[in-house]
Amino acid sequence: MSIDEDIAILEQVPMLKVLGRAALRLIAVGAETRQVEEGEVLFRPSDRIDCAYLVQEGTFNLKVDPASSTKMMEAGPGILLGEFALISDAVHPLSATAQEACTVIRISRSMFRKILEDDADAAVRLHDFLTRRARQSMADMLLVRNTLDPERRS
Repeated sequence: MSIDEDIAILEQVPMLKVLGRAALRLIAVGAETRQVEEGEVLFRPSDRIDCAYLVQEGTFNLKVDPASSTKMMEAGPGILLGEFALISDAVHPLSATAQEACTVIRISRSMFRKILEDDADAAVRLHDFLTRRARQSMADMLLVRNTLDPERRS
């Protein structure tokens, strides 16, 4: 794929889109494209991670236990797997197994951090985006709590 095509798929991810086109161009140039064969496990629960994978083509089954036949969800094109590994040390809570031949874009934490260090405006936009998302998650959790336990409404 061309750099412009890679940027277009990076722009599909809200967390990345807020960085701006210049930062996305650097990610597109520095990221690694990887082929994953059908049935291959991309990562397992509790694997330490230092990168995120953007699904470019194909579908992954996400499970708590890779040996289980019960999948929690699927991740297809435009889904960023392991996004928080880009900003902090993390472990995968799930496994990702290729349901078919897949292509992913591997974005390393070290490259991502370097881009943020060099582009303060992109770092601020990312901070603001993550803050809004955290607040929305809290509001969503309160809504669920209040729905399940109406006596605890606040």
